[in-house]
Amino acid sequence: MSLLEKSMRMPILSYFLVVGIALFGGLVLVSSELESKPLPVSQRIGLPAPFKAPPENTQSPTNDSDDIIP
Repeated sequence: MSLLEKSMRMPILSYFLVVGIALFGGLVLVSSELESKPLPVSQRIGLPAPFKAPPENTQSPTNDSDDIIP
């Protein structure tokens, strides 16, 4: 049984090393083939002006008895 268990061991570190090198090489190859384009940017620099909500035109119902001070 121990001979079977030793032969079924998965070389995870070797797998990640080989796959990582292959992916990195593919990225380097593709990036050298493609020409870089500048990103489109707007002429505005910085943050936009903060939003200020317009004042509400509705008036709250007031009770005239609240305005009277005894």
